[in-house]
Formats: sequence, C-alpha cells, structure tokens
Amino acid sequence: MYIFRKEMEVRWSDIDANSHVTHTSYAQFATHTRTQWMQSIGYAMNDLLNKDLSAVLLKEETEYYREVFLGEQVSVELFMLGHTQDYSRWRFLHNIYNSKHKLSAKHIVYGAWINTQTRKICPPPDDLIRLIDELPKSSDFTIL
Repeated sequence: MYIFRKEMEVRWSDIDANSHVTHTSYAQFATHTRTQWMQSIGYAMNDLLNKDLSAVLLKEETEYYREVFLGEQVSVELFMLGHTQDYSRWRFLHNIYNSKHKLSAKHIVYGAWINTQTRKICPPPDDLIRLIDELPKSSDFTIL
C-alpha cells in the first residue's frame, strides 16, 4: 500500500513574528496535500463538480509537536482516519514532518460530501469509494 506524500517549502508568508509556521499555513499544507491526492486519483475539483459533488469541511484541529522554520521542506502524509458506513462523512489525518522527518504536527479535518444541486450531504459515487479505500488508514481508524 502506498502512502500519499506531498513536499513543500515553508515560505515567508507561512511564518509569524516569532518565526513559527502559522496555524493557517499548516491547514494550507494539509489542504494542498488532500487536493493533490484527489487530483492524482482522477477527482480534481472540476471532476467532482461535473458529478454534482463537492467536499465541505465541518471541523479542523491541529496538534503541534515541533517547530518548523522558514526555508525548511515539510512533508505531509495523508491517511484516512474514519468515515461513515456510506462514506458520506469522513475524517482525514495529515502528519506533517519537518526537514529532519520528525513529526511536527497532526492536522485532522472532519468533512462530508455534498450534492451541489440539492445542497445535502450524500455518499460519493462507487468508483470514488473504491479509490478512497486504497488510501492507507491510520492506526486509529474508526467507522463513524
């Protein structure tokens, strides 16, 4: 099983006055990783919208472990943390590592698939479910 990983450089706009990476930047690192994974499996934003489907975030949380500094390369690994039986609601875990590959933060997003016509939460199509099942599950994965 593969681990989807994305690397990116910490830019000037990612740090605050204390030279820490901002919460917003951790969330953006996670979002970029998740959307790149979606694109890699053939479900870029336009592909979703063509199926009257989109993702909505319901909650985000971050735990911080180590500092990351300007100019470092961060690596973000994506895992499925949980989903409902019908896959309509989900949780993704993003492990964010510093340039020495030490865990710096865990960013979790809680969300759902939404039908863009009805504006209601719905399960994704079967082919997307199969692709989601190929994403590695975290060690504490649960059915929601």
